[in-house]
Amino acid sequence: MLIGVLGCFLPFLPGTPLVFAGIFFYAWKTHFMIISQNLLFIFLIVTAITVILDYIAGAIGAKKLGATKFGVVGAFLGVIVGVFFAPWGIFIGPPLGALIGELITGKNIKDAMKASGGAILGILGGTLTKVIASLVMIGFFTARLF
Repeated sequence: MLIGVLGCFLPFLPGTPLVFAGIFFYAWKTHFMIISQNLLFIFLIVTAITVILDYIAGAIGAKKLGATKFGVVGAFLGVIVGVFFAPWGIFIGPPLGALIGELITGKNIKDAMKASGGAILGILGGTLTKVIASLVMIGFFTARLF
């Protein structure tokens, strides 16, 4: 689970899924006596949301700071392409994609950089969400142990 928390910051480790996996294996090993299947299902939903958010956070951030559809699509494509150039590509891809998408639409560099900054803020927000979700799941797990 602790490696999962580190994975929230390190792009080559699936943070929240690792935390979930640790809790799941403990629950399975103890025959769901301490951690119920209902709680595991809730954790699974939270984990799925954070994984999805991880892919779209940059696009959401770009949109919030005024990106056009091209900028949003560029930020999303930046995530996909960035995965192949991990770890740095995941951080550089969305802002670069948003910037290129905005420049394609004819926006000036200042507005394009604003959308790119939004993608960066989106990535940071997504990371913060993963950390909080992971720590909450670990907190519930720990509380069930005592």
